[in-house]
Amino acid sequence: MSRVQLIFQNYQEKITLSFCLLLSFILIFNNDSDSIKNAKINSLDTFSFLYQPFNWLDNQLFLNKKLEVLSSENLRLSLENQVLKVHETENIRYREFLNFKKREKIDFIGADVISKGIIANMSSLLINRGFDDGIVKNLPVLSSKGVIGKITAVSKSSSQVQLISDVNFRLSVKIAPDEVEGIMRWIGQDLCEIAELKKISDIEIGDIVLTSNLSIYFPPNLPVGEVVSIFEKSDSSNRVVTMKLFSDLSTLNQLFVLLDEVEN
Repeated sequence: MSRVQLIFQNYQEKITLSFCLLLSFILIFNNDSDSIKNAKINSLDTFSFLYQPFNWLDNQLFLNKKLEVLSSENLRLSLENQVLKVHETENIRYREFLNFKKREKIDFIGADVISKGIIANMSSLLINRGFDDGIVKNLPVLSSKGVIGKITAVSKSSSQVQLISDVNFRLSVKIAPDEVEGIMRWIGQDLCEIAELKKISDIEIGDIVLTSNLSIYFPPNLPVGEVVSIFEKSDSSNRVVTMKLFSDLSTLNQLFVLLDEVEN
């Protein structure tokens, strides 16, 4: 009898039990029912402390790389801010003169990514904010560059974020400056497709894509990406646009959750 057979015979029960447990976990975590989703978020919340040392190291490496970039970007934004302050004063004066409704103030809370999830295509991740921080389902989630997803499950101190890269994610967007509206979906490699755009619309490569006024959960004018290609359908009155996300979904570490809007 070979050594492998002897080991298997001596530990047959333990090996069988381990295999069954592994198979059970695989089946459970690939189930998309609401009860399983809640079980996932609660279990990840309970054992989230195991991720902290690895997340801390990952965050330090990420922050060191971003420090130089952020310093130069901060200078550029400071110069732009001086110009915008002048325009803001003028804009407020005109809005008051025309009796426009005051804009709503957007409030947000910062969050760290504590798990990239167990799904290979990174359709979701876990952040360290939950009910105790005022987080509820369907709140928008952004990186420092733009929209990346929304909250889909919440526990006491952590929440699950559905990323734009999820095959079921859809977002109502508009393309500036003409504000042509369409529906955005992920197609891969940080690229998304925007459909239902009229052929008569004036769209150019490099135009900015923002959330639209028709979005249910997202306030308007949040940055999403930019147009990289335009496709004309010969058999339709619509055209299809390909856009590249501003955010790199593979390097997400610090995020922002937009809380319920309050009147300014």
